[in-house]
Amino acid sequence: MPETNDQPDMEPAIQELKNIRETLSPDEWRDARIYRHIDEYKLDYTLIATKISSGQVHYYVPDTGVFEPLKLQG
Repeated sequence: MPETNDQPDMEPAIQELKNIRETLSPDEWRDARIYRHIDEYKLDYTLIATKISSGQVHYYVPDTGVFEPLKLQG
């Protein structure tokens, strides 16, 4: 689901992801979006973007401050 603003207690987390999204270079990243999802019984938010050089979708890891490839299972 795309980002929403219906969880006021999550606002700092969303704002942090928005700030990271704004710093992404358009020459390196495209389609950067914030998604909300249920992670271990709690609502969470994730920043996802496509790395142009590889075409792979990556997600931002707040603990490390880096993007990791997203492993999609079909």
